[in-house]
Amino acid sequence: MAEEGTGTRPAVDRVSDGAFIGWCSLTRWNPDYRSASLGYCLDDAAWGHGYATEAARALLQWAFDTLDLNRVQAETDTRNVASARVLEKLGFVREGTLREDCVVNGEVSDSWMYGLIRREWRPSSEPVPAP
Repeated sequence: MAEEGTGTRPAVDRVSDGAFIGWCSLTRWNPDYRSASLGYCLDDAAWGHGYATEAARALLQWAFDTLDLNRVQAETDTRNVASARVLEKLGFVREGTLREDCVVNGEVSDSWMYGLIRREWRPSSEPVPAP
């Protein structure tokens, strides 16, 4: 992705022991539209420790500061409430539902579409004020 100029997928390593626990990505980067899509995938044992939020926050900071993005979007399976919570902690707003957009383990599933606009971005861990 980096070579093609369409995105990046850095590894997420745990600081305490340096263990690889997953990745966080920016894909579908469009410099003309100043937009990209955020994604993350962590080892099951790393869930619930704040690693996804921390990694995504760092990548978003880079995306808004270095790439000068105006919008980042993300999708999550409607059954993955923990992932939706990560996005909402980062200030993403749920913008809609993509009906039956994927098949996971043979089961058709919907996804929620989230968006984060540069002017709404809060780089610290402070909660985003309600609109």
